[in-house]
Formats: sequence, structure tokens, C-alpha cells
Amino acid sequence: MVKAILWLTIPTLAGNAVQNVIGVIIMYFVSRLGTEAIAAVSVAGTVLMLLFTAIIGLSVGTTALVARFHGARDEKNLERAMVTTLTFSAGVALVTAAAGIWAGKPLLQLFGAEPAVIDLSYSYIRVFFLGDAGLILLMMITAILRGLGDSVTPTLLVALAVVLDVFLEPLFIFGWGPVPRLEVPGAALGGVLAYTLATVAAIVILRRRHLSKRAFTWANVDKKLTGQLFSIGVPASAQMLIRVLAQMVLVGFVARTGTAAMAAFGIGNQLTSLTLIPCFAFAMSAAVLTGQNLGAGNAARAERSALASVGFAAGVAAVIVVGLVAFAPVWVRRFDDKPEVITLGVQYLYICAPSYLFVPLGMVLSRAMGGAGVSVPPLFVTAAVLLGIRIPLAFLLVNVLEWGPVGVYWAVAVPSVLEGVLMFWIFKSGVWKRKKL
Repeated sequence: MVKAILWLTIPTLAGNAVQNVIGVIIMYFVSRLGTEAIAAVSVAGTVLMLLFTAIIGLSVGTTALVARFHGARDEKNLERAMVTTLTFSAGVALVTAAAGIWAGKPLLQLFGAEPAVIDLSYSYIRVFFLGDAGLILLMMITAILRGLGDSVTPTLLVALAVVLDVFLEPLFIFGWGPVPRLEVPGAALGGVLAYTLATVAAIVILRRRHLSKRAFTWANVDKKLTGQLFSIGVPASAQMLIRVLAQMVLVGFVARTGTAAMAAFGIGNQLTSLTLIPCFAFAMSAAVLTGQNLGAGNAARAERSALASVGFAAGVAAVIVVGLVAFAPVWVRRFDDKPEVITLGVQYLYICAPSYLFVPLGMVLSRAMGGAGVSVPPLFVTAAVLLGIRIPLAFLLVNVLEWGPVGVYWAVAVPSVLEGVLMFWIFKSGVWKRKKL
């Protein structure tokens, strides 16, 4: 079991580590444009999480279906699941692109940031939404491959996208030769092009290795499988949507305290996201192993693999948390040397980073249950904690007690701990073992 977990996780962990480190590097390039640019990309990233909710929901449903059919050796439904997912994902890309461009600026204005920051943010997300098809299809294909037990190819595809990204983003941000200096919109354009090129490679690989020559027909777009994809993916997307909406509310609280506070929040959030690297990698492995073991009729092994994945994720996350807290001023100063930004950024790391030790419980076990095809109970836990605790706590600490940005930091930390504990309790109840596909 340990061998299977590590075989699935290590390539994913390596790919995610590179991707997140590159994200920090890109933020460094953006920081060369000034504090307003950092704040703008931070706000834009929160809005773009609305796009990621759709992608993550689809990926959870995709992994559950593919892993279950693969574990049961059901080749006919396996191919139908892959074709149905890709067809549906293409439609989602068109809808989210139109919605993002139309509603992007009104959403950004809800944060109450300064007009210059809003304009820069919209210039970023407009480009990103125009090219969202590349990102969505790439994530769906990697979800399919992981469901099949292949974690190496998805890692190589992500690595390709990252390598392209690290060259293309600074090229379009700063310009070179005939390429114009686009600054903040250039960061989005570089990312869009990188993911699109990686997606082309992903389609070729999937077609050659896992799909028959006549796979892409309307007969393989199965209505029943689409319904199952919805039943698993919609609650998973709703769970992420709640998380994003709660984050948007927090960003709104911070944005009203000034650009320096917004920049510090963005820097702190980017640094603590490094803690999510092992969580996400082991969560993906837990989802695959849970689905495959349930497909093979071995629920006990599915539970053991999920809990072992939590243990591994927590161990790696602990090392990262210690590094962030021990050298907090050094990390923040790398992005912005303004004293106010450094002070607020360090406070964010001191308060929020330790709470990420409980994230493996929430993230890994939630994804494990999703791999079993059960996504409603995790949705209820997230809704109760974030809507019932995080937002009211932030309002109390910021507006009533007037703690300022520090109040938001505590509203991030406390619910993170509670969500992990509650997700563990739901998982141990065993409700996910009774799901049939």
C-alpha cells in the first residue's frame, strides 16, 4: 500500500512543487512592477478561483469514474467516461470564458480596492478567461491519467506547462525584441499560451495510449455518465465555490484597509500555498486509490490508503510550516521591502501557517471521499465551517473589535483547524464506503 501511495504521489508532488515554486517566481516578476501590480494579481487570483471551482469539480468526478471503472476492469464504460468528460469540459470552457469576461469587472469592484488596482486586475483576468480552454482540458486529461494509475505523464505535462510559463510570462511582462511590454496582462498571456501548448501534447498522448481510433463519437457521450459526473462534480464544485466566496469576502475586508495590507495578504497567501503542495499530491493519490480499491471490492484497503496519505501529507507540510515561520521576515522581504508590507506579511505567516498543519485532514480525506463518488458530506462540512464560522468571525474581529488585517488572519486560521477535525469525523463514519456507481 505504501508503495502504491508513493508511486502515485511522488511524481505529482514533484510537479506540484515545481508549479508552486514557479508561481512564487512569477509573483516576484510581477512585484518588479510595483505594489499595485502585486495587489492587482492577488485580487485577480481570487476571482479566477471561480473558474477553478468548475475545473476541480469536474476533475473530482472524472477521477472517481475513471478509477472505479479501471479498478473493475470495465473497458467499455471507461472509454465512455473519458470521452464524456472531455466533451463536457469543452462546453464548460466556453461558458466560463463568456461569463468571466462579462462579469469580471463587477466582481472585482466588489472588493472595494483602489480603481487603479481594479483596472489592472481586470486586464489580467480578461486575458486569462479568453484562453481558459487550455487550462481546463489539461486538468481534465491529467485527472483521467491519474484515475488510470498513471501519475508520471501528468507530472511531465505539468512540467512542460511550467517550463513554458516561466519563459513566456517574463517575456510578455517586460517585453523583448519584437515582443511588446505588456506588464500585468502579459503575465496572464504567458500563462494561457503555456497551458494551451501543454494541452495539445496531452491530447496527443491520451489519444495514442488510451483511446480507440473511433472513440470520439456522440455514441460515447453517455447521458447516464454525464449525470453521474454531475452528481459527483457539482457538490465538489459547490464546495470549492463556497471556499472561494469566503476567500473573496476576506479579500474584501483586507482591501478596505489599504493597498499595503492587500499586498501583504497576497504574499502571505502565496507563501502558505506552498504548504498545499503535499496535501494536493497525496489527496490526488488518495482519490485514485479509494476509487480503484472500491471498484475492486476492497473498502478496508481504501480506508487504510486514505489515512496513510494523510500521514505522509502532514509530515511534509510540517516541514514547510516550520520553514515559513522560522524565516518569515526573509520570505516577505523578497517580494516587497516596504516596512508596512513586511510587518503585515510576517504576522500573516505567524498566525496562519501553523493552521495549515490541519489542512491534510480536510483536503486529503475530502478528495478520498470524492474518489469514492461521495462529495455531499464534504460539502456540508465546508459550508458549515466557512459560511457559519469564517465569515462571521472575520466580521466580528475586523468590524466590531477593529483588529484590522490581523482579524482576517485569525479568521483564516481557526476555521482551517475546525474543518480538518470535522472532515476526519465524517470520513471515519464510513458513509463513503456505501456509494455505488
